[in-house]
Amino acid sequence: MSKENNNAGLTRLLVWSALLLVIVAGWFWFQRARRDVMEHANPALRVQLEREGQIEAFNSTTKKVMLNAATNSQPHLIHRASELPDEQKAVIAKLFSEKFRPALLKWASAYSNRIPFDVSEVTMDKFHSTLGSHMFTFMIGDTTLTFMLDRNGENPRVGYMMVRQAAVAMNQLPAPGTQPNLAMPVTSSQVLDMVAADTGTAYKPNEVIIRPTGKASAMNGGAFVDILPTGADQNNFMNYKISMTFDSSGKLVDYERDPRF
Repeated sequence: MSKENNNAGLTRLLVWSALLLVIVAGWFWFQRARRDVMEHANPALRVQLEREGQIEAFNSTTKKVMLNAATNSQPHLIHRASELPDEQKAVIAKLFSEKFRPALLKWASAYSNRIPFDVSEVTMDKFHSTLGSHMFTFMIGDTTLTFMLDRNGENPRVGYMMVRQAAVAMNQLPAPGTQPNLAMPVTSSQVLDMVAADTGTAYKPNEVIIRPTGKASAMNGGAFVDILPTGADQNNFMNYKISMTFDSSGKLVDYERDPRF
C-alpha cells in the first residue's frame, strides 16, 4: 500500500511539474507574441528597444572598463568631492587647470556653438566626484560632464556629457498621435568635421550613422549620431567610437566616447 502511495505521489509531482513548465512556456510565448504585435503596430518601438539594448550593452562595457581603470588603493570606486581630503582636491585642481581645462576648450572648439553650456561655467566649484582614478565628473546645472585620463594619467579628454532633460526625453516613447519630425539638425559632413577636430581621427562618410530621434523617442526633430569604423559589427556597442545626440536646435545634448579611444 505504501509503495502504491509513493507511486501516486510521484505521478502527481510529475504532472504538476509538467503543468508548471507548460504555464511558464506559455507565459514567455505570450509576452513574445505581445511584443511582436506592439512592434508591428508601432515601428518606433522596435527602434527604441534596439537602442535601449545597445545603450545597456555600452553601459555594461563602460562599467567594466571603469572598474579596470580603478586602482587597488581605491576600494570604493566613486568618491564625492565632499569625501575627498584637501590634499587630493588640490591635486585635482591642478589637473583641472593644467589638463582638463585645455581639453575642454579643444572639445568645445570642435563642437563650437553646439555646446549646451558656456565653458566659463566649468570651474572647480562645479567638481562633483571621481570615478576610479581616471575619471572626474563636474555638474554644470543639470548637465553632467566627465573628463578622462588614460592609465598613465595622460591624454586628458572629455569622455561623457549628458543634459538631464535630454536623457528624460530620449528614454520616453513619442506621445500617441505625435507626428514625428524626421528633419536632421546635423549633416554627415558636419559630424565628420567635428569629430576630426575633437579626436584628430578622420572618418569616412559611411562610418557615420545618423538617425532621427523622433522615430524612437519623445525628443522630436533631433538626431542620434554614431561613429562606427568600417567593417565593425553595429550590433556590438563596444565598436562605437563616439555616440552623440543633437536636439532639434542642433545643440549637443549627449556625448559618449569609448574610454579606450
